[in-house]
Amino acid sequence: MKKHQKILMLGDSLVAYGDWRKLLPDFSVINRGIPGETLMELSVRLADEIGAYPGAEALVLQSGTNDLWNGNPAYPAIYRTLLPRLRLLLEDAAVPVILCGLAPVSLAPPDALAAINAELREIAESNENCRFLDMHALFSTAKDGPLFESDGVHFTDAGYALWAGALERALGDGQK
Repeated sequence: MKKHQKILMLGDSLVAYGDWRKLLPDFSVINRGIPGETLMELSVRLADEIGAYPGAEALVLQSGTNDLWNGNPAYPAIYRTLLPRLRLLLEDAAVPVILCGLAPVSLAPPDALAAINAELREIAESNENCRFLDMHALFSTAKDGPLFESDGVHFTDAGYALWAGALERALGDGQK
């Protein structure tokens, strides 16, 4: 798979706070992360975002952390309608979508995070040209650290570097 040059990243503060020009220098990243945003709020702005940034060669979605923060662990159900709608909004049906799971954040116990990520994986795999990026496994097995800021949610530079490397592999050669 060729490298995708124009990447549209949608999500919350985890997307917003990344220095993607530095982290993914081989890609042109459009950072549309909004701190504090929930998945429902992302769903509402989805059509406007796709319309404002046509021609994206890949999309990265990372949302749900604020849903957990607000006590809504059932948010993955929103992806069941968001992903098919996203596919209809895209100019090219072959544009890959990377759905990022939840990293091992301090907002929920490990078993709850595992259940949410299992549901996210199933949703991603049931949608055409959608891949699941297992952030929990990525962060849980990493040797470099610390990966989280003191709040237990936001990433350090090492955490962002880890995520960027996984995204580069997923975008560049189709591997997760």
